[in-house]
Amino acid sequence: MNFLKRLLYYLFGFSIGLIFLFYFMDKKKATFNYSPNKRVLADIEKKIWIFQSKNDSLEIIKGDLIENYNIDFSKSNVELDSCKLYYLKNKSKNKKFYFQVKNCSKSAKFEKLLY
Repeated sequence: MNFLKRLLYYLFGFSIGLIFLFYFMDKKKATFNYSPNKRVLADIEKKIWIFQSKNDSLEIIKGDLIENYNIDFSKSNVELDSCKLYYLKNKSKNKKFYFQVKNCSKSAKFEKLLY
């Protein structure tokens, strides 16, 4: 069997494997969070959210946290033992606020701060 036939067999099997992989992973709604930013945001998203005021809860939605916010690690304090402190900055330029989040073991406490 020459190289071209082996390459075609490989690409055919690889493409079928990718189709099955995407089909089954889509059903499970699995996410692959490899960057530190996405891992922390996914961890915050899983916890119980506590806001200081009810108006703050209208600004942020659980499903859109990873897409619309970034964590500013230079301001964050992750060395704390009890609750780590993160600063969430929104990606849009129109909104002039950020959230200070205390990420505890079972809850995430949000406080809205202005620039």
